Amino acid sequence: MSQLILGIDGGGSKTVALVGDATGHVRGRGNAGRANYQTVGLAAAVTAIVTATERALANAGLDNTALPVAVACVALAGVDRPDDQARVTAALEAQGLAQRLVVVNDALPLLAAGCPDGWGIALVSGTGSICYGRAPDGRLARTGGWGYLFGDEGSGCALALEALRLAAQTADGRAQATDVLTAVLQAWGLNTPEQLITAVYQDARGRPDRLATLAPVVLALAEAGNDDARQLVSTQARALARHVNAVAARLSLPEPPLALSGGLFIHHAWWREQVVQAITIPIGPVSIVTEPAVGALRLAQTLLERDTNSQVYDTTGSSA
Repeated sequence: MSQLILGIDGGGSKTVALVGDATGHVRGRGNAGRANYQTVGLAAAVTAIVTATERALANAGLDNTALPVAVACVALAGVDRPDDQARVTAALEAQGLAQRLVVVNDALPLLAAGCPDGWGIALVSGTGSICYGRAPDGRLARTGGWGYLFGDEGSGCALALEALRLAAQTADGRAQATDVLTAVLQAWGLNTPEQLITAVYQDARGRPDRLATLAPVVLALAEAGNDDARQLVSTQARALARHVNAVAARLSLPEPPLALSGGLFIHHAWWREQVVQAITIPIGPVSIVTEPAVGALRLAQTLLERDTNSQVYDTTGSSA
């Protein structure tokens, strides 16, 4: 039996695969494109996962003859519901990636990577957003993850969409956020506000991952002191913080450790500060998980060591 393990993190912007040995030592790393099952679809998500895995094997000096690995933990955005997990699991099993394979939401490995005792709250702010909590007794709770059309507060998409709304209102004379409008147009290389319609509804810029590219522009403007951008950011920070408050309440967690991840949290310290300051409950240590795939690899290692499924992988069972 192979003693290689595989940890995969697939989100709205990229997919990262880590191949490791039974001790959890990383032997190879591979990247591929987006793998959010809800936005790119099953076929594209599977392609990204397989591609990232093949590149990780190559980086480790191995080839596809090393498959199937002993255990794979695949953490994907958009698969925290049982039917989604079942579909993705079946499709990946057909690819022969692993002798044993578990599919979890992309927030769950953050608890393994960022919370010392495996319980606490994981909060993601990237292209999308989600919050996951785990109590010491194994109970789980989730908030968010509803997607960019009616959820994903405090995500890159949410910040971008609010900026676009404010830009459009300014173009109409319904708002006076001239700096926001100018920054949005410059970021996308547009000359007039009217070009935003084509950019959003007809170009690839209307995709969630492309919309989210506006978020750093908004954050930079806010950090520089622009009042309109600051108000927008503050609203989104409070909305995201409420996820943490809700999960902690549902699981009755006293001062939970908090693991933060996602592109916006990793690359924008000022944004992290705004969100943490907006949380209204006592929290424990705050950590930044810069490589979520490491958490997935740790879960795969745990499964290999225990030789049976355990609660740490149960994302559909006992929930508060």
